[in-house]
Amino acid sequence: MTKKRYLEGDFFEGYSLMGILCGLPDFRATHFINQYGGLHLTKHNDFSLTQKKNTAFSWYYFGNEELRRNYYLIQNKNGTETLMPSLRNFDYLLLIYGNITTQYTEELLIALRKTPYVTAVFEQDLNKVKNGDLLIEKNELHALGVRKLVT
Repeated sequence: MTKKRYLEGDFFEGYSLMGILCGLPDFRATHFINQYGGLHLTKHNDFSLTQKKNTAFSWYYFGNEELRRNYYLIQNKNGTETLMPSLRNFDYLLLIYGNITTQYTEELLIALRKTPYVTAVFEQDLNKVKNGDLLIEKNELHALGVRKLVT
C-alpha cells in the first residue's frame, strides 16, 4: 500500500481579506476607497463564483508592482444575491495579495474607516471563512484573464 503525502503550508499565506460595509453603489464606493486608501482600483469584467447567468458582481483591480501587492475589491451584494453568504453583512470585500505587513494592514484599516460613507471595515480570518479557498481560486483565475487582456 502506498503512503499518501500531503503538502503542508498555509493556503492563505500572503492574503488578507477585509470586509467593508458601505451602502453606496460600487463606482461611488470605489472612488472614496481609492481616495482615502491611496489605491487606484479600476473596474474590469464582472466576477462570479458560480456559472449562473444572473450572479455577476463588480470586480476592481489595482496592482502595485513597486510594493508587490495586488488589490481586489469585489462587490459582495448585488440586489438579492450575495457572493459570499458567510460574509453577508459586508457590501464589499477587499482582498489583498502580496507583501503585507501587520503595520500596513492596520494603517489601511484606519484609512478605510475614515472614508466617507463607509460604516465599518473589519479584517477577516480567511481560515475561518467558509469557501475562502474558492474565493481565492476563482479570483486568481479571473485576474489571469484580466491580465491577459491588459498586456
